[in-house]
Amino acid sequence: MHSLEQAYKNVSLTRFLEILRGGNACWMIKRLSGNDTGITGGHQSGLYIPRKFMQDFLPEIVTHTLYNPTKEIDCYIPSHDCLKKAIQAKYYNNVYFPERGNKKAYNEFRLTRWIGTPIQEHSNTGSICILANIRQGQTTHFLSWVSRSLEDEDLIEYWLGQDVEPGRAYFSKDEEAKISFPYTIPSEWYRQFPTGQDIVNYVEQNVPYSTWKKSSDELLLKRRIVEFDIFSELERQEILPLIQKGFKTVDEFIKYSTTIVNRRKSRSGMSLELHLRCIFLHEQLRFETQMITEQKKRPDFLFPSQKAYRDPLFPTLRLHMLAAKTCCKDRWRQVLNEADRIQQKHLFTLQEGISSEQLTEMYHHNVIVVVPQPLMRSYPKEFHRRLINLSQFVNHIKESQQTCTHYDNYGR
Repeated sequence: MHSLEQAYKNVSLTRFLEILRGGNACWMIKRLSGNDTGITGGHQSGLYIPRKFMQDFLPEIVTHTLYNPTKEIDCYIPSHDCLKKAIQAKYYNNVYFPERGNKKAYNEFRLTRWIGTPIQEHSNTGSICILANIRQGQTTHFLSWVSRSLEDEDLIEYWLGQDVEPGRAYFSKDEEAKISFPYTIPSEWYRQFPTGQDIVNYVEQNVPYSTWKKSSDELLLKRRIVEFDIFSELERQEILPLIQKGFKTVDEFIKYSTTIVNRRKSRSGMSLELHLRCIFLHEQLRFETQMITEQKKRPDFLFPSQKAYRDPLFPTLRLHMLAAKTCCKDRWRQVLNEADRIQQKHLFTLQEGISSEQLTEMYHHNVIVVVPQPLMRSYPKEFHRRLINLSQFVNHIKESQQTCTHYDNYGR
């Protein structure tokens, strides 16, 4: 048996996370994208690794003196009792070697040769993946964990202290550097932390349609980046002085840290819905949010209104709903029962790819996936025509509402 298997076989997720917290580990957490798991068919399928992680993980290949430097390593994945030998860590650095005449200039790191592991299982697209380099004396172990259930994901996010959002990586050695952006944060926010709605309203004013001359899809992604940067800067300004000052008791520290975690999760949970709401208002769509349809069911967006939905005389084909889920893996089925009158459900997600098998199942249940146009490339090519982007969804609702005379007494 390989030494990695001997050391970590049958390790639970709780124990795995305890090992990471031990101080001798360099780790990264991310959600697997379609390019990571290979559903897009790209020739470079495999895990994209940010430079900051690779510099701690395998600094010997972070060099411009060698062309596309590589190193082979073994990895054990205790979540699935899977040992993979000779994984290739590679720095695609041909941007520094123009004399080689490559058609494309790359400057990125990837871990490839995952075939036969859960990281290359298409069904794990959207799952949380942990990569860790653990040092024990002179020995270095390369480990990974791929979430197997919602319970796994909840435990990882609780341990991390925040939700793991698609397209964002989280590191063991994050630097608390001041974020630079061309916006002046209101001074009162440094005294009283603003609400999520306050930040989103501010972002809408500073990243308006008039100056961001691109689609609603790109506008949404840009606004979310700005919002996250503002939130992070405000959090840094508030928390660092308190950490440096210290806490008098353990209970005081735990109470404060719990407040911070809850605020982070609240931001993550509401951010997407708030940004979509701003765009729908700008587009003058008739809609309501979090309205009850049946029993305790509350779709995120109901078009045009709860009143119309509950009126049996209102045309059913003119009723629409949209669920907003940052990551929809294993959660999309919640959408099926949110509005019984509406047969075709729309689900907006920021997840970077969904497997063909899951997309087929979603369409079988009449769920139409709405995804920002720039993220389309992370989805299987054969499904691109069946996906719609945000701009297309907005136009779909506009057409429905403009060609119906029943709207005068319903909604905005």
